[in-house]
Amino acid sequence: MRLERLYKIYFFIFPMKIIRYHRYRILKFVKKVVAECDVAGKKLLDIGAEETPYKPYFKNLQYFAQDITQNTEGSIDYVGDINDGLKMIATGSFDYILCTQVLEHIKKPHVAFSEFYRILKPGGKLFLTTHLCFEEHMIPYDYFRFTKYGLKFLGESSGFTLEHLAPHGGIFQVIALIFDTLGIKLFFKKGLPYHIYIALFTPFILVFNSACYLLDFLDRNKTMTLNYECIYKKNL
Repeated sequence: MRLERLYKIYFFIFPMKIIRYHRYRILKFVKKVVAECDVAGKKLLDIGAEETPYKPYFKNLQYFAQDITQNTEGSIDYVGDINDGLKMIATGSFDYILCTQVLEHIKKPHVAFSEFYRILKPGGKLFLTTHLCFEEHMIPYDYFRFTKYGLKFLGESSGFTLEHLAPHGGIFQVIALIFDTLGIKLFFKKGLPYHIYIALFTPFILVFNSACYLLDFLDRNKTMTLNYECIYKKNL
């Protein structure tokens, strides 16, 4: 909880959309899901929920979480590997699925999409985000990066209609990410030095990222992006 408070203070002083643009866009997308779907009587399944950070946003619908292992608070409702199928979840049992920054960690994305389709009710929706340009993370459980064409194919080949697909920034946001993490990769390791780096260099990052944020409109095609957000609909 203390770390969470520090994050809130940090992002109050230094705007998230400048300092951590990809995180800002994911959170903005989740809030969009809340605005559309948080209705009493509906059920949502958060795939790869980890510590269920988005659960507090959903006040009205029934929120359920899935992950490959149980978390420290015991708030995962379905423990299982989606690569093997989530047989404990009945077919057509959820109105919505939320899957943020998980697809790149799934060994069999085509199996995952088949499961998404099976689990959803007719007319149900899948809300998904995943990386195109990003460093390897959660090593060694990092397997793929996805283009918009791959995301379209995965959805449509599983029976979905792709309703929405949007990039999270263009090449200037990619440059900003490289600048943000370059010092860490070259000179620092995890732990105290990392926090010293953040304390010393955040003002410089703020100035550089602000310039990238303003310049990003020049990249109209945004074929080199940090992330994609997608909305798929299961056909009736």
